[in-house]
Amino acid sequence: MNPSIDLEAAKAAFLSSGGSIVVLEGFQYVPPRPHRDVEKVQPPKPKPQSAKKKRRHKQLVYLRSLAKTMTCAEARERTGLCRTTLYLAAVEGGFSFQPEPRTSRSTGERQYASPEADKALAQQITELRDAGLNRTQAKAKLGISDRKFCRVIHLFGVDYPKVEGKRCDGPI
Repeated sequence: MNPSIDLEAAKAAFLSSGGSIVVLEGFQYVPPRPHRDVEKVQPPKPKPQSAKKKRRHKQLVYLRSLAKTMTCAEARERTGLCRTTLYLAAVEGGFSFQPEPRTSRSTGERQYASPEADKALAQQITELRDAGLNRTQAKAKLGISDRKFCRVIHLFGVDYPKVEGKRCDGPI
């Protein structure tokens, strides 16, 4: 039937049996706490620089000024600092020293072996072989590399014996 009539009948029966109606408190709206990202957060105050950091900063400024016109070797002579210290300062300071002048020859200035010099070297190698020196002793006496030694003996057909069990002559 009608729900409100049924409710009123149930309420009357409850009160007649000795019950009492208690009104409870309802929901109270509580606003949410403010978020941290909404609040203005003050950055921490910077600590004063230590004396060590001040000295390092002054050193970096000085080395940066040297790096504009000097190579690392020249700066090393001027300051007395080691190469590693200068390298680490350059990395930390974000600068680089002037490049070293090229000490090696460019490809245009390469010196190739002259046939006359190689022929004289082949004669010396033959004399050392006849004197009984092994390959290592001959290379040491002549002051040449293994590559040059092998190139000359292959070029001029010098038969220089190897120690038994050793590998091939190497690169030519």
